[in-house]
Amino acid sequence: MTYEAFKEAEMVGWNARAQTYNDYTGQVTTQAIPTLLAMAETTPKKQVLDLCCGTGRAAGAAVALGAFAEGIDASAAMVDAARKDFPKAAFDVGDAESIPREDDRYDAVICSFGLMHVGSPEALFSEMARVLKPGGRVALSHWIGPPESPFFRIVFGTMQRLADMSAVPPSPPPFTLSSEEAMREALEQAGFEEVDVRRLPLVFRSPAGKFADHFRKFAARAAVILDQQTDAVLNEIYSSWETELESFVVEGEYKVPMPALAVSAVCGR
Repeated sequence: MTYEAFKEAEMVGWNARAQTYNDYTGQVTTQAIPTLLAMAETTPKKQVLDLCCGTGRAAGAAVALGAFAEGIDASAAMVDAARKDFPKAAFDVGDAESIPREDDRYDAVICSFGLMHVGSPEALFSEMARVLKPGGRVALSHWIGPPESPFFRIVFGTMQRLADMSAVPPSPPPFTLSSEEAMREALEQAGFEEVDVRRLPLVFRSPAGKFADHFRKFAARAAVILDQQTDAVLNEIYSSWETELESFVVEGEYKVPMPALAVSAVCGR
């Protein structure tokens, strides 16, 4: 299954969010970038690819460390935003499952939270290995799923319980590789070695009482589901979120643990 209808709907969402990405999604995802750059052993003169680059913050940080960085994202609006913010890196529109680059080009490939949005992780890992030089490094981050993640346990759990999923096109399973064991196995099957998995204690924050509005701007994937619901169902989902998130309010702000994996590996070729 290719999940093309869902990917197209999600792309509309990411294009719409490009100008505000850093104010919402980026407030959480950017927290992982220093770890990914370190795990990728980013140093001056290295060739680095930021895959599923979004607004280009990982590529921009790699350039700041002296590397030569490129970014690829399927969203044209995200690429435009990245080019504006980080003119010293090169950005192009492209498919992470069919990277428009030649073999053996990069010393490192970074993918910050892009794994959830591809139809085939196997194709993604195969393409990463193809464009890496022998001995090159991959560094990626990926969300830990429910029940271990309070954020996804509440948010996605409520949607699965209350939303009409028959109105939504089939989507890639988001948490198939959310465990250390599954991630390690998938990378090793793709020919990677020396897999290193760490945990990142990331936190989602938004103003208390305004979770639904903030989250709708944060998550394109969830919006594909929420956009297909009736007002009655949406109100029920929003009310359930507010009730279940009450215990995470600190000084007028939701602070919800949203842990992630940070993973690195070496191309075995």
